Amino acid sequence: MLALGVGLVTAAVITFPLPLHLGSAVLEDGTFDAYQFVWNIWWVRESLLGLHRNPFFTSYLFYPDGVPLLFHTFSFSLGLASVPLQLALPGGALTAHNVLVVAAPALAVLALALLAHELTGDPWAALVGGLAGAVTGTTVWYLPVLYLDCAYLIAFVLWAWWRLHRLARPRDVVLALGLLLVLVFASQEYALMALAILGLDSFASLVAPRAFGLPPRWRAGLVAFWGLAALALGALALVAMRAPATPPPANMVLFFSAFAAGLVTPPWVVPPVIPFWRVLYLGTGALALAPIALVWGRPTVRFWLAAAALLSLMALGPYMRWQYPFPTLQGPPPRLSLGHGFPGPYLLALKVLPLFRFFRAPYRWTVGAEVALGALAALGVAGARARIGPGSVRAIATAAALALVIGGAVLDVRGLRAPLTEAAVPAAYGTLSADPQPAAVLELPSGLRASGFAAFSSLYMYYQTGHRKYLLEGTVSRLPPDRRLVVQRAIGDFAALPYVKWVVLHRDLVPESSLGAQRQVEEVDRLLVSEGELVARDGAIDVYRLRTFRPETVLAP
Repeated sequence: MLALGVGLVTAAVITFPLPLHLGSAVLEDGTFDAYQFVWNIWWVRESLLGLHRNPFFTSYLFYPDGVPLLFHTFSFSLGLASVPLQLALPGGALTAHNVLVVAAPALAVLALALLAHELTGDPWAALVGGLAGAVTGTTVWYLPVLYLDCAYLIAFVLWAWWRLHRLARPRDVVLALGLLLVLVFASQEYALMALAILGLDSFASLVAPRAFGLPPRWRAGLVAFWGLAALALGALALVAMRAPATPPPANMVLFFSAFAAGLVTPPWVVPPVIPFWRVLYLGTGALALAPIALVWGRPTVRFWLAAAALLSLMALGPYMRWQYPFPTLQGPPPRLSLGHGFPGPYLLALKVLPLFRFFRAPYRWTVGAEVALGALAALGVAGARARIGPGSVRAIATAAALALVIGGAVLDVRGLRAPLTEAAVPAAYGTLSADPQPAAVLELPSGLRASGFAAFSSLYMYYQTGHRKYLLEGTVSRLPPDRRLVVQRAIGDFAALPYVKWVVLHRDLVPESSLGAQRQVEEVDRLLVSEGELVARDGAIDVYRLRTFRPETVLAP
């Protein structure tokens, strides 16, 4: 209860004033990712309760072919959890999404505190560990992205794993497997981090348990867990292999690899050249308490130190470096020799596990390292408190540890939280939503913002939750190779797209788009003179109805 209460206060402080605007705004960091995740949870409800269709495929994006969503950053399990919220709360998907965002820091503190309490049996040490591992730069930076703000699920899986071996009950095998599957369908990358820690635990317990300070493991439970997990994950892997998709370029993986100096250098002491890389820092409180854990902690400290080291090395990507080799994060990554740097464990993972080729950002593995460091911090505080013994000195030492973690977190996360942005669907879309006829809509401009990685299609997906017309593209992380973005298509005659009834031009976004997207808008503008008519205008948004529309060509969803 103590950790939950502190977690709720932490969440309110970190996300304020979002709790006051649950149905009207989002935390938006300039990537439009928040809008995509509102669509994700909306689609879970729409597909299951509205259309009664498979939620892992949609024809509402990339119409008329549609697109699979099973290995997209769909966060299906979080969407499923949001359905009751969407049904019960005013504001529907937007409110439900924001409730999940606000709850994430509270759940992170709670989950890590549960894990730490399982390791130490000390509630105050568990609270320190929960705060040290949960309130970090990544926690705050990832708030707008449901796929990445659910690190609490990693901690819940690890808590269930240690509980399984302590109690040796079959139902705890089911609990651990159930939480792992929830994590797999929430964030595949975080599931791999949890599996890496569980795999290290299992390997160490079989080969050198004393060297890693691990308690005895329940062998039957270990075998049952990995056997059932292999069946479930193997089935998903087969499905993935049969669904062709285009992985990101190899250079993209290098571009989004961490660098060692960023993991351990406080950004409030030495700011990184690229401000974004402040998210790499593993945390002042956790790093400061790690030496105490090494001196006074239980033997289990050795395992959690090894786990933190492994995941930190994974964050460095295929080729490990002390400093970041690129001058900027703007635009596409420059070409870099794949052999530039010292080979790391991520390179081995790329060669052994094909799934890794579809993940573009190794730096995210710092999240798993922070979970391990939170456990390490709790073990250090628990060891110190046990040596001090009861009394006022112990209370002072505990307060000092809490002050260190909280003060360090304030410094670490300052300025990283995304600003609050209004999230109203523009009134111009009322023309589309009032039309009962199924049809597709072309939204322009297409592609990415010229100054970064924001996909306009993420914003259009959010607007679709209001008008429910089909889109010709979308933001999908694992795209089949035969799907093309609108900006990659030549539109010379709308008669070739007879299922498109509407064209929406966002003229305020055109200057922010690429040159190719701007040229496409100019070409479409010329076509609209003869093939469309302006039916609505809302500020810089123009809505056109096409004369070339043929309703008989529109396929059922």
